[in-house]
Amino acid sequence: MNATASKGRSDALVVGLVGLVHLLSHFYQIALGPLFPLLRAEFEVSYTALGLIVSLFYGVSGACQAFVGILVDRYGAHRLLLFGIATMATAVLLMGFVSTYWMLLPLAVMAAFGNSVFHPADLSILSHKVSPERTGRAFAIHGFGGTCGYFLSPIVIYYGVASFAGWRAGLITAGVIGWLAALLIYRYRDALRMPARGIGTGHAMPGLTFYIRLVTNLPLMAAFCFFALIAVALAGMQSFSVTALVEIYDAPLYIATAGLTAYLGGSAAGILFGGELADRFRRHALIATSGMALGATFMACVAAFQMPMPAVIAALAAVGFCVSSTNPSRDILVRAATPAGATGKVFGFVYSGLDLGGALGPLLFGWLMDGGQFRGVFVAIAAMYFFAIVSVLQLKRGQQTAAAAAD
Repeated sequence: MNATASKGRSDALVVGLVGLVHLLSHFYQIALGPLFPLLRAEFEVSYTALGLIVSLFYGVSGACQAFVGILVDRYGAHRLLLFGIATMATAVLLMGFVSTYWMLLPLAVMAAFGNSVFHPADLSILSHKVSPERTGRAFAIHGFGGTCGYFLSPIVIYYGVASFAGWRAGLITAGVIGWLAALLIYRYRDALRMPARGIGTGHAMPGLTFYIRLVTNLPLMAAFCFFALIAVALAGMQSFSVTALVEIYDAPLYIATAGLTAYLGGSAAGILFGGELADRFRRHALIATSGMALGATFMACVAAFQMPMPAVIAALAAVGFCVSSTNPSRDILVRAATPAGATGKVFGFVYSGLDLGGALGPLLFGWLMDGGQFRGVFVAIAAMYFFAIVSVLQLKRGQQTAAAAAD
């Protein structure tokens, strides 16, 4: 009993620390989105130009993430987490001091280097250090932390600071928060420590054959496409849903921001609910497809109908809940398709789909916004959810054949 209790406490500490790290990474990913109307007025640029900042961030992050997955398997995930937090926090803090639009672009690249660490490192730690019977809940809390980061970011940066002290003060405050959290992670770093498998341990660096097997493996490519589609939709929600609601309903910025906040709050609740489902029921593909279908339906209603703002806010909360309830089941499906010893590499590869979608999405939605297609933002998001269902079905159908992907 003592050993069981000790393992439970160890699991709780690991999951808590990883969840905090994931919260911070998502906190910074959405830092600029609610500030876009203020940045557009400050720098006199188009929505497409603002979307380019986000596209650059996710593009660089995705390009780096697969390589970071190799480093995770080779040198240990815990060594990379503090680098990621410190780098993102510093980049966002410096954004608060820029004098021109163009200065935001290299800082977005800097933040991307930090962001590339988190998914391969976080999920590798959870897969190796948390008891198997708690895997669903661990993935749920990991996702819950990230969604809380999305949820808290507009509350802290926009409502808490920028709404009365300006967008610069909001970004500087966000950077300071990250550095304080990094000190806490450093204090408990030993709980996250993993054995290194570097030079001299018999773990060779993967070559071209490894990546050819990855891109020709249908289950893993299905996971990659799923993440890319979800990320396109999320980019639209994060960066342009607030502005689209302002344009469609002539709503005050604080009310439009409440729609995004409701979506993120629903997402946080949905992930916890999904974690319980994932551990209690083993039909993970059914859970994932059902949640995506419901989320797409609610989003289609937002796109198609003229509704009062309270109804729009409620519908967006339902979208967030339904879509995010699929996350733990989705992660378990990916884990089942991952061969032993390649967790970091495979998670780094498939989760780079998030960055690809995050890079392409802002350009799509910025183009829609500049063309006056404000409802088109929500139409496109609903379409991405529907397309993601096909990817989940393929992941389920072929997951048992993925072991050959990283031999």
